[in-house]
Amino acid sequence: MTTHEHPLEVYRRFQSYLIGGEFGLLGEVADLEGYTENCVGLTGWTTGLATALRNFQDNIASRLTDMVPTEHDVIQAGDMLVIRGSYEATQSGEFLGVPPTGRRVAYDFVDMYRVTGGRIVWRYLLCDWKGLRDQLTAAA
Repeated sequence: MTTHEHPLEVYRRFQSYLIGGEFGLLGEVADLEGYTENCVGLTGWTTGLATALRNFQDNIASRLTDMVPTEHDVIQAGDMLVIRGSYEATQSGEFLGVPPTGRRVAYDFVDMYRVTGGRIVWRYLLCDWKGLRDQLTAAA
């Protein structure tokens, strides 16, 4: 990691490592101990990257696979970054109380980050879980 990376560059590396399963590299772009996040509707507030990773693996990555993010809007101000985007994923496990369907689905998100010293220290993620659940429960 270089100290001149902008929050957007840090975010993109974080997402790449997270989705690519390169968890050992996340310490390059996230504060391992001080990292705090809230994945609204799934986890509530958690502190520590190890806890956040367990939540991601248990609640999302083991259930939604082949995730592909798309950035639609990016707003950066100082150490703060807001991304509005969407994910495409395949439902491979029970998610939101819905048994695995194998469907390819898409859902919107707003992801907010605070980056300090080239590392993410705070994250607040809002996802359209209702829209996703509606897709999973729709008649085939």
